[in-house]
Amino acid sequence: MTKNILALDVGTQSVRAAVVTHGGEILGIEQIKHDVDSPQPGWAQQRPDSWWEEACRAVQKVLAATGTPADSIAAVSTCGQMHGMVGIDPDGRVTTEWVQLWCDKRCQPQCERLRRARDEATLAATTANPIVPSWTGLKVLWYKEHQPEAYDRARWFLVPKDFINFRLTGTAATDPSEASGSFLWDWRQDDYCPKMADTLGVDLGLFAPVHRSRDVIGTVAEEASKLTGLAAGTPVVAGGGDFPVSMLGFGIVGEGIASDVTGTSTLFAMHTPKPLIHQAVFNLRHVVDGWIPFKLLDTGGLSVKWCKDLIGSARDDEVSYDALIAMASKVPEGSEGMIFYPYMLGERRLDNASARGAYVGITLRHHAGHFARAAMEGVALAAGLDLALFRSLGVDVDRVLCVGGGTRNGLMNQIKADVFQMPLELSGEPEAGLKGAALLGAAGVGLIGDPGEVACQRRSATKTVPPTPEGARRYEAVLREFSRVYDHMLGFWQT
Repeated sequence: MTKNILALDVGTQSVRAAVVTHGGEILGIEQIKHDVDSPQPGWAQQRPDSWWEEACRAVQKVLAATGTPADSIAAVSTCGQMHGMVGIDPDGRVTTEWVQLWCDKRCQPQCERLRRARDEATLAATTANPIVPSWTGLKVLWYKEHQPEAYDRARWFLVPKDFINFRLTGTAATDPSEASGSFLWDWRQDDYCPKMADTLGVDLGLFAPVHRSRDVIGTVAEEASKLTGLAAGTPVVAGGGDFPVSMLGFGIVGEGIASDVTGTSTLFAMHTPKPLIHQAVFNLRHVVDGWIPFKLLDTGGLSVKWCKDLIGSARDDEVSYDALIAMASKVPEGSEGMIFYPYMLGERRLDNASARGAYVGITLRHHAGHFARAAMEGVALAAGLDLALFRSLGVDVDRVLCVGGGTRNGLMNQIKADVFQMPLELSGEPEAGLKGAALLGAAGVGLIGDPGEVACQRRSATKTVPPTPEGARRYEAVLREFSRVYDHMLGFWQT
């Protein structure tokens, strides 16, 4: 019988389940959508019990829809939205009815207090990260201070995919990709750091034991079998956070290759043996060996959409993306001296957190086409700045794989190739998370060898966009000017 993997993705907007062959073919996907609750500004929360209910339904549906026998599932592998901590008591009951999501900012006061009490650079030398509200150790500290009953009752605090694994197996476990996002992880020891737990003031014993992402942590229990339709005894691997698992699914494994993931946001990341410690860089352990240093622009594709809507509102008519691209294509590289800074929702670095978007260098000759092209160039130049930062920290990059909806914009692809001064490899892979999870599951039960090697073998590009000599020359000068003005704008916006 063909052996398949049941891959789960516990996302911010839905829970999805897929049956994936060990060769990487997705036989079917089922999705159960859910919403984010935001009772106060800066809060984003969901009920963990609903994730489990939705996971059970999604698994039942995908097994039925694909006609997959339960005994053909060789392993279960889960990825999920990162950094949300679920309190679990000794009997397995949830102590935190509502869980802070990755984007929840309610523990910002705890971050500020820690920053005042300790030197951030000294802490970053251990954790490889700046102090931000995303990290799970700080979220657990918030529970300790604001919901002490939930904290005191908890035996474990588990991120979403680990909570699902706990419900499946009864085993509390996590993996390095999630543990490294706790602000309790010592990157040199590759383990939790008791001194960091003391610094934050949280009990390190509440954080689950760490296993490799492909390691089997337990098997599907009888009760979970009844609720999901999976066979009792089916192995369950540790899995990983959705971002690192997607990196595996895209084949972002090994040195020299970077990824540009542009949808609503733009994520620029790569795979390195060690973290890149810098106040503007975040680092997570990969689900294979090594680290993922990354930068995130909240308004990547969103900046282009904003410009499209702005031009449409001025004309009192909707402007399509094709029309926007055609308009921008008539403008020369560099938009005749006008530069757009795409930090419209701030920037994820402490000294520029309150940044705003800006057009700089506007003259009387500039028209709507210039504004359109400059918006696309601004996103590419911001990524170019990130690439330059990574290179300044000693990383060699000779390939960039572009993924996400932004790859449909041919003009922006060419702009990026010219800014980066290297070919772009465009990927049309829409299901990297589920495929990455399936790779971990298949490796965990011996159906494939090293998941990183297999991911590289399966990596494919639908198209390569080479830089043009003239475009690369012009954008080299534009990037210098972008960087010069950016340095002046750092810290300019205070609120």
